[in-house]
Amino acid sequence: SRVPEALGCILKAYDRMKVGCEAMSALVGLGSDGSGKIDDVELESKSRELVDVEAASSLPEYNFRCQTAKIMLECASLLENDSSDANSTINQCAESAIQVLGSLIAQNDEVIEVWYLLGCAFMACTPPNPESAHYYWENALTMLNKVKNGLEESIDDYDEDECIENELEVIECQIIDVKKKLGKYKEDNEDEDMED
Repeated sequence: SRVPEALGCILKAYDRMKVGCEAMSALVGLGSDGSGKIDDVELESKSRELVDVEAASSLPEYNFRCQTAKIMLECASLLENDSSDANSTINQCAESAIQVLGSLIAQNDEVIEVWYLLGCAFMACTPPNPESAHYYWENALTMLNKVKNGLEESIDDYDEDECIENELEVIECQIIDVKKKLGKYKEDNEDEDMED
């Protein structure tokens, strides 16, 4: 397995952007311990670091940070499947992903994927934090439903545009995925079965 080798590289990449990510994460209320809790002194300290233009401008571009967070979550997932005792490394990956994703939310809070990934990151922690995960997944679901409604209105306006219909299918699949994470998908299907 090349996971340990990849893990070392990705954590080195995170170390280079850690200060800026933690500072931006603090602005959206994500503590550096990954719990979502942060005290006022730490918040003030991290926010001051962000004001320092150097810390903010030294962050890699948005897409790089997003991919870094995804790799961290993948490493946590692969380590979870490993039989060795890797809880601290799993937490390090998950908490680092939370900080990186928090910096992305601080930069642009309208990217559904980041909200979804934050939920996944909180569930990747050892022990998992389902309350925080559900908060982020609920936000992602709300955003997906808004997009779905907008697309449905577009279809009405443009008389069955194939491109919009394909995009709508993708959004509906994403909604199902988030509902499964939230444990709501089965309930919705059972309700529909009862109505039939």
